[in-house]
Amino acid sequence: MGFKNLKEENFETSLYIKPKRFSYESREKTYFWDFIEVKDSVSVLLYHKDFESFIFVRQFRIPLWYHQSKDKSYKKDENMGYSIELCSGLVDKNLSLEEIAKEECMEEIGYKPKFLEKIGDFYTGFGSGVSRQSFYFASLDESDKIGLGGGIDGEQIETIFVKVKECETFFSKTIHTPLLNFAYLWFMKEKAQNFGLA
Repeated sequence: MGFKNLKEENFETSLYIKPKRFSYESREKTYFWDFIEVKDSVSVLLYHKDFESFIFVRQFRIPLWYHQSKDKSYKKDENMGYSIELCSGLVDKNLSLEEIAKEECMEEIGYKPKFLEKIGDFYTGFGSGVSRQSFYFASLDESDKIGLGGGIDGEQIETIFVKVKECETFFSKTIHTPLLNFAYLWFMKEKAQNFGLA
């Protein structure tokens, strides 16, 4: 892990989340529901035409690390706290969703897509904190590479290239978000034939 002095701090306020508690009445009884107000996000499935590969990111996630540290069944290793994800980011700027998505691609993997195709909007975290995730697709080649990527503001992001034909095996061996599975299935249904992969 490329971090030092990882420790829990007292929680006061946050720029990213706001704890909420609501009460309601049902069948003459009062109930409470606790959740977190969170920001919306964008995610991009990136396909590299030259390499016939998806571009994912490997990123250290403190909540995942914390969960694994408490999970007696998890075998602790050098991958603890790391997940494989789509290139993604929070909607926290006064820009269009497409502009934010392109900016995240540049920051995280060093590529700037020429065109983004909107796949759809999805809602996640219904019990603990709902947010909307806008999902895009882009195909790239080496002419779109403009930098090194790696993230900003203390992020440590590694670019991962995974051959489309090796994706299912890769998924079976890694901790990743469910959106990767959906993205892969969407690509195989909607795009694979266009790129000679069906």
